[in-house]
Amino acid sequence: MTGKKDLLDRFSGEAKEDLLYMPDLTLWYEWHRSRGTLPQGWRDSSLPQVARLLGVPVWLPAQLWKSEPSGIRVDTVETTTERVITYETSNQTLRARWTRGPDGDWWQTEYPVTSEDHLVAAVELIQSRTYTLDPSNLSDLRADVGEDGVVPLALPKRPYSELLHDFLGWSDGLMLLDEPEVVEMLTILESKLQELVGRLADLPGCIVLSPDNLDGQFISPGAFESYLGASYRRTADILHSHGKRFVVHVGGPIRQLVKPLTAAGVDGIQGICGPPQSDTSLSETRQIVGPEITLWGGIPQDVMPETHRRGHFEKAVAEAAEEAAGDPRIILGVADRVPVHADIDRLEAMAALIDEISRGEHDPTQEG
Repeated sequence: MTGKKDLLDRFSGEAKEDLLYMPDLTLWYEWHRSRGTLPQGWRDSSLPQVARLLGVPVWLPAQLWKSEPSGIRVDTVETTTERVITYETSNQTLRARWTRGPDGDWWQTEYPVTSEDHLVAAVELIQSRTYTLDPSNLSDLRADVGEDGVVPLALPKRPYSELLHDFLGWSDGLMLLDEPEVVEMLTILESKLQELVGRLADLPGCIVLSPDNLDGQFISPGAFESYLGASYRRTADILHSHGKRFVVHVGGPIRQLVKPLTAAGVDGIQGICGPPQSDTSLSETRQIVGPEITLWGGIPQDVMPETHRRGHFEKAVAEAAEEAAGDPRIILGVADRVPVHADIDRLEAMAALIDEISRGEHDPTQEG
């Protein structure tokens, strides 16, 4: 059986009861590739090649679109420690600022909208957005992956998530949600998103990924119902009419969101994990959502760096594998993605360890 077929069978319910382990390597790979710190011997390897070396199916999301404002001047100034983007609307200048964090990534410290005075200009900025679709490299990506995995088509964030993540911020921004201009921005973003979904749905591929990083610390069931549920349902309906599966990425505590996601027609949830990383294990989530949705995760990120004892790592993997055993709609993985500081020895050992566990050959008394 190929990695692609085994993975897709987890969505149809036709999979065998054998465990399927598939880590999401995207964050880890891109972080190290961009810094030239991939392990020796992998420096010239593509992500699919690394996955093959690890003995796991390939998960290679493809973002085939660009988001650009039309008719608005955008200036970007970037140094080694700071990035500032300014947007010149017809009546006001909006500014966003990022600083370089200790992990080397950009952390947003200033949002374009910091008060009600910026809302009219923000509406203009949102209205100017265009999505340019360029699927020219999709065939090459699919050929590179072959039957060893899949190339999910990546979507933008949901409008509610994007508005708070990128424009308003999760603190002061929440106080502006009832403003008429914010409601208008959400409506505009939703229309543009669903139009893009329709265009992506016509492209080759089996799975579409919504990289929302949903987090129950910030999104209550009420907020989900008000701002997200209908949006997910519209996307699910479009994708299902084209024979595609719809996967949503989550992070943080998400127990209160998994049932609404299922009700909205989502086919798979990526990032399931128990405490302390999240708040619902694979088996607990299965009890909440029922048998039809695909669950992916189970292994906490926290046990991947070598700062955690090897025994804790093996125990966490064994517990996740036990929960996944016999469930044909579970994909074992590091929730929510393999962290950038994962111990390479553990990453390399994972597939063999899970195989030992599945065959009953792993001896937990040997865990250090």
